Amino acid sequence: MSFERFANCPVCNKKTVLRVPEGILEKAKRFPFTIKVKHGDHYFYINIDSQAWITDILTPELVE
Repeated sequence: MSFERFANCPVCNKKTVLRVPEGILEKAKRFPFTIKVKHGDHYFYINIDSQAWITDILTPELVE
């Protein structure tokens, strides 16, 4: 089952629906787990907890 979450993109400030793929939590070795999100012609990152809730929304500059 995938999870749907809502967030404001930190790059363009538009609200977006995030679909956290099924099985993504099994790949995590620790939490929060960082996922790269493609949004149009740019991207950002989210951190999720063990229940797939968003804990942080990060710009590319904070991660890279």
